[in-house]
Amino acid sequence: MKNEAMKRTGGRRKSSQSDYPLKGKKTVEIIGEEFGDSAKQVQRYLKLTDLIPELLEKLDNGELSFNPAVELSYLTIEEQKEFIDAMEYTQAVPSISQAQRIKKLSREKKLTGTKMREIMGEIKKGEITRMMFNNEQLYRYFQKSYTPAEMKEEILSICHRHMS
Repeated sequence: MKNEAMKRTGGRRKSSQSDYPLKGKKTVEIIGEEFGDSAKQVQRYLKLTDLIPELLEKLDNGELSFNPAVELSYLTIEEQKEFIDAMEYTQAVPSISQAQRIKKLSREKKLTGTKMREIMGEIKKGEITRMMFNNEQLYRYFQKSYTPAEMKEEILSICHRHMS
């Protein structure tokens, strides 16, 4: 937002001696310096504004990591919608590698929902024993007052009783 505001106002105050260090710098460089990030990182934050609201929500609630989200922001709106379907179908979150391959297929105009499901359905290192449920699936069986931690504890308790 700050980047957009600086572009609209010409970026900087009237030139003065104290502004000399800013001369010739790009807006993303100035913002990066102000917030302790590189210009490249500021550009990556800005790229997230190309995500559809549903993917932004997944990023905000931790279902989607930052780096894969940046890669997915290059997809068309329609591809992003299909990607959400692929995520739900496979019950998986994308690794950076998967997101990069999906982005590459999109750029080559070869991306389909089927290819996304194939990529998202791959077993990833370290996730062989992971299972994922979204809140909508779980709240069919739990009261809205339950926290995710309480739901997990209850599910594990049910499994333990079943095994006994």
